[in-house]
Amino acid sequence: MRKGDTQEIRRLNRRAILQSLRQAPATRADLARTTGLAKSAVSRLVEELLEEGLLEEGEVRPGELGRPGVLLRLKPQARYALGAELGVEGTVLLAVDWRGEVLWSQEWPHPKEEGVEVRLEALKEAVRPRAEGALGLGITLPGVVAGPRLLFAPNLGWRDLDLSLKGFPIPVAFENDAKASALSEVFFHGEENLAYVVLSTGLGVGVVAEGRLLRGTHGAAGEVGHWTGGGRAPCRCGRRGCLETELGLQNLLAHHRALGGEAEDLDTLLALAERGEEAAMKALAHLGEALGRFLANLAVAYDPARVVIGGRAAELFPYLEAPLRAGLRKAAFLPVHQNLPVYPSAYGHLAPAVGGASLFLARFFELGGLWAESPRRNGGPYEEVALGFRHGFGA
Repeated sequence: MRKGDTQEIRRLNRRAILQSLRQAPATRADLARTTGLAKSAVSRLVEELLEEGLLEEGEVRPGELGRPGVLLRLKPQARYALGAELGVEGTVLLAVDWRGEVLWSQEWPHPKEEGVEVRLEALKEAVRPRAEGALGLGITLPGVVAGPRLLFAPNLGWRDLDLSLKGFPIPVAFENDAKASALSEVFFHGEENLAYVVLSTGLGVGVVAEGRLLRGTHGAAGEVGHWTGGGRAPCRCGRRGCLETELGLQNLLAHHRALGGEAEDLDTLLALAERGEEAAMKALAHLGEALGRFLANLAVAYDPARVVIGGRAAELFPYLEAPLRAGLRKAAFLPVHQNLPVYPSAYGHLAPAVGGASLFLARFFELGGLWAESPRRNGGPYEEVALGFRHGFGA
């Protein structure tokens, strides 16, 4: 057997143990049963993982024939990654451990005219004192990302940018915000057929079909906010009638003002809705119904098992849910789509940054944790090992 074969088997076996423990704590005997590995192999690899600080031992549990077994679990914060979102209104930076816990987060606003170089430099300075021990930094943007290039981000006003970075203290990867959020749902919750809708200033969707992220030829799959319809409102992309001019949250504020409301931002609108202000409730109901019709179309296009609502709309979901479900039931093409499960993201507006961190966390598990020993032991530059082939995960 070649050395490479031995390493590959070791990686696969370690991954099987780690993935099993992601589901629930287990004894060594449990792991042998669930993974199909020999007990001797499980014992050897568990000791290896304990020495690396990836696992911890817990309480003793009665086992077969009265033999006690020590429960093993993933050690909290044993590995973590950083995630960032370069959004339209500001930047989010956070750390997520491999169990999905947000360890810390910080946010800062910026002028809308601020360029990408200035924003990345500010992000670099924020990352530098927090970089030690992180697997990498995943940066998400509301635009079309293809490998090391940002092709177009209309709401940021950025086009055809080289995202190759120098000077960051840890490996960096870029991804579209909706796609990264969808990947985080797959990684942390295991859903294999999913549509993740990011609704804030713009509208985008990350689609996972049979466990694979849909990217398209140029990375533009899921840019549904730029589907054109019968409207004539100008869009930041330069065209008219794009869907996000109707569903984007800036239009929600405009509709609220047209109804006599005075909210200038979403926080104010949300506060008014919490007090039951009529104009706020009407504007949110109108958006919810329109969003339900949109999801009916999305169900025909991609037929997901579940839809997750992210972006700022996740915070509005308690007010959007009832009209959304009514609009979905009315417009559904198949009867089964009438009750399509729709939930807000558990991470709220932090989801895109969490998705960025999950790029590295998912790959760490994929490699059985072996990349931490040597960046190149699995072949290729560190960034390629961390993120898979050319455009990372997915098809």
